[in-house]
Amino acid sequence: MPTFVVSDLHLADKGPRDNFAYQGREERFYNFLKFVEVSASTLLILGDLFDWWLVPMGVAVAAYLPLIDRLAAMGATWLVGNHDAALVPLMGSALMPAHPLFQRCCRPFEQVIGGRKFTFLHGHEADPYCCDVNPGIGEITAIISGLLDDRNKSPVTRQGHAVADEFVGTLENALTLWRTLTFQHGRQQEMVDGVEKYRQDKQADVVVYGHTHEPGFIGNYHFNTGSWARQHDTYVVISDGGQASVWEWLGDKAIPYMTTLSPCR
Repeated sequence: MPTFVVSDLHLADKGPRDNFAYQGREERFYNFLKFVEVSASTLLILGDLFDWWLVPMGVAVAAYLPLIDRLAAMGATWLVGNHDAALVPLMGSALMPAHPLFQRCCRPFEQVIGGRKFTFLHGHEADPYCCDVNPGIGEITAIISGLLDDRNKSPVTRQGHAVADEFVGTLENALTLWRTLTFQHGRQQEMVDGVEKYRQDKQADVVVYGHTHEPGFIGNYHFNTGSWARQHDTYVVISDGGQASVWEWLGDKAIPYMTTLSPCR
């Protein structure tokens, strides 16, 4: 049976800070889950299932408990990301919430599928701005983005872009300009390169991750799932033979997503 991999739902409170609750994404995701169930597939969630940088943990869990129950019933595995890393210190202890989905949450791991070694991570592990458990620049910008969402009374602008992307994008464009002027890699390229180094360090054939919200692939060895909280609802599928591909859930059906990421340097 194939393995379906998603990431970056960023479940919040169904209010103005919650991109997943906007434009029918939750309904589309439930339809996608039906599609996964029909094929009797394995489901992996590669981090940022929740957005505890924007709202308290309990608020997000209460808002999406039916979805959490559904994912647990499907036997989904949840690998924590930077926005839901509050669970990391509790893993393996009696303090971990007893809900089955929480009990199955994990850190990055490797798995052999179809004779190929896959390494799975969220992606923030290779991002110097978001890799620490303690609050850093990444979390501070997310908090400011949430305040901007509140002021806008919506997580998106009139042009249909995420408020968070507009704000963080402005900062990252300035940083990328500086890096260009000083002959350094831009932010996106830095993260792609960091994830590729992670794959090589793990001696894996394939790396699958999220975090950047930029779905796509490089050859047959580097795959980003994208996000279910932005413009495209994307995911990765891994066949029993170990072949990975990126797909978009569009109009309640799956279509190939053929975007190539910038090659690793």
